[in-house]
Amino acid sequence: MLQRLALLALLGPYLISGVIKLFDWAGAQAEVAALTGLPPGPLLMFVAAGVILLQLGASLWLLSGRRGAWLAAVALAGFTLAATFLAHTWWQLAPGMERAHAFNGFWEHIALVGALGFAGVISYREQNT
Repeated sequence: MLQRLALLALLGPYLISGVIKLFDWAGAQAEVAALTGLPPGPLLMFVAAGVILLQLGASLWLLSGRRGAWLAAVALAGFTLAATFLAHTWWQLAPGMERAHAFNGFWEHIALVGALGFAGVISYREQNT
């Protein structure tokens, strides 16, 4: 029970973000465009839909504990790592408060990557022992 609650806490940001994007399609596209530089059009819509599907689908798959759920953890970790380098570019900012916030956000997201990796290892071990 405690393990499932901890996993839910870890996946909460992905579930919330996915639901918000699902109900704010224009906002989802704007966020993806801001991070990737993609212009409005079919590719942007495809990537935004993929982000929603990944955030919701992988989170629910990992929560379910079903066969191969560790792959969902790996997918979310990879997504988070890529998004971290796109969204928290602290090294490009001048010293000051904005840089400090971006620096902290960067390392918090790296911690999420580690936690997702750990969750994937636990999921894999549970299914293969």
